[in-house]
Amino acid sequence: MTDFSELHAISDICLLVQDLDRSIAFYTEKLGFTVRRRTEGFAAFDSRGVSLVVWQVGHVPDVKRPNGPPISPRPDHRACVSIKLPSAEAVDRWHATLTESGLLFQRMPADYPWGARSCYFTDPDNILWELYAEVP
Repeated sequence: MTDFSELHAISDICLLVQDLDRSIAFYTEKLGFTVRRRTEGFAAFDSRGVSLVVWQVGHVPDVKRPNGPPISPRPDHRACVSIKLPSAEAVDRWHATLTESGLLFQRMPADYPWGARSCYFTDPDNILWELYAEVP
């Protein structure tokens, strides 16, 4: 058993959306969020505590079941829980530690164009989880 949950808070709630521009307009104009970072298919908002992120569904990395077809994006797959780690090395370390404890990752650590090193797994209900660190 690892002490992962005691060391790292959930940092982001990622909503998987159909229309990024529509979502950005809603969250900025209706709720007053400020866009902190935006890249193609992705926007992160300033918030107190947990970050709010919106990803256009077609820009979410494909996540595959071990030895099976992709599970994301799916029509019923609308959220991703993210945990921000302090460095890219920490992503790699926790990936190794959690793999050793029996957790199956569907996407190994990799650098992505939105400025993060990330890896992905799903829970028993296929809810997508991401471990990430910001990278230049």
